[in-house]
Amino acid sequence: MKVSVVIPVHNKGPYLRACLDSVFAQTFTEFEVIAVDDASTDDSAQILASITDPRFRWLRTERNVGPGGAAQRAMDAAVGEYIMRVDADDVMFPDRFATQVRMLDEDPSLGACSAYVQLMTDPTIIYHVPLDDAACKARLLFGVALNQQVTAYRREVLVRHDIRFGDDWPHYGEDWMQHLALARVTRFKNLDRPLAWYRTGSNNIAHGRDRAKDLRGLYRHVFAHYDIPITEEQLDLQLYTVKCFPRPITADSVGAYRNWLDALARMDQERRIFEPVAFQRQLDKAWYDLLYHLPSNGWGPVLSYLKRGPRLDRQRSYYLIASLFAGRRTKALRS
Repeated sequence: MKVSVVIPVHNKGPYLRACLDSVFAQTFTEFEVIAVDDASTDDSAQILASITDPRFRWLRTERNVGPGGAAQRAMDAAVGEYIMRVDADDVMFPDRFATQVRMLDEDPSLGACSAYVQLMTDPTIIYHVPLDDAACKARLLFGVALNQQVTAYRREVLVRHDIRFGDDWPHYGEDWMQHLALARVTRFKNLDRPLAWYRTGSNNIAHGRDRAKDLRGLYRHVFAHYDIPITEEQLDLQLYTVKCFPRPITADSVGAYRNWLDALARMDQERRIFEPVAFQRQLDKAWYDLLYHLPSNGWGPVLSYLKRGPRLDRQRSYYLIASLFAGRRTKALRS
C-alpha cells in the first residue's frame, strides 16, 4: 500500500461528507483511509458507518483523546509507505495526494512535507509555511513548521524513531510538539501553493480558547526542548512573534521586544541551534510585522519602533500615513 490517509474526527458531522468526498475524488487512488471517531456526540459515527468504499475503515475511541491521540491510533493501524493527515472539516484539492507522493518519492531524505492551505470562506487568505528545511526548522522557535491539515509523513521515519502523539499532549499545538521531535531526525519541505481548503469557525479546536494561555504553555515546552532559558516577561514578548497581544502595546514594550529579538540572535550566534541566515530572517520578519499592530495602540509605540529601525520601506510608510489620516478622520467624526 502506497498511502494511508489518517482522519481524526470529533463532532465534525456537518462537514464530514464534504471532506470524505474530496478524499475519494483524489487523482491518486492507491490508498487506504482510516478514520477515528474520537468519542463524538453528534452524527459523525453514523456518517462514518455509512461509507461503503472498500478502501475505508474506521475506529472509535472510548473517550475523547484529542486530535493527536485520535490521529495516532489511525497511524498505528496504517500500513502505507506514506501517511496523509486530513482534518475532517477541510476539503482537499484533487491533486493533493499525487503531489505529495511525488515530493516524497523524489527526495528520500524527506520525512515530512506539507503545503499552504486556502481559507474556504475567503480565498484571498492563504496560510503560509516556510518552504525549505532550514527555514522550517528556524520557524520552530516561533510556530509550526508544517500545516498539519496537509501534512504527509514517511511512515518508516515515524516508526523507526518512535515519534508519536501522546494522549496527554494538549489538544491545541500538538502538531508543533510533534514537529520538534521530527526535526531532530529528518528533513522537512513545503510546497509553495495550497493543497486544501481550510475551514475556520466554531468547528476548530482553537475556537473559544485562551490563545495567550495556550501559547505560553507551548512556548515553555519549546524553549525547554532547545534548552533556552525564558522568563515570564520574555514569554509575553515572545507572544508578539505570532501576533498575540494579551495587553496593549506600549512604547516600553516595543523597546523590550526589540531587545528580546536581539538576545535571541546572540543566543543563536553562540549556540548555532538554527541555520543562521534562516533564523535571522525569522527574527527580521517578526520585527517587520509588528509595525502593522502599533497605530491602534497610539503613536508612542510607533515612535519607539521608528527609533529602533531599520528605515521603513515604501509599503510600511504608506501604511503609517494611511493610519495617521484614518485616525485623524475618526477623531474629527467624534468631535
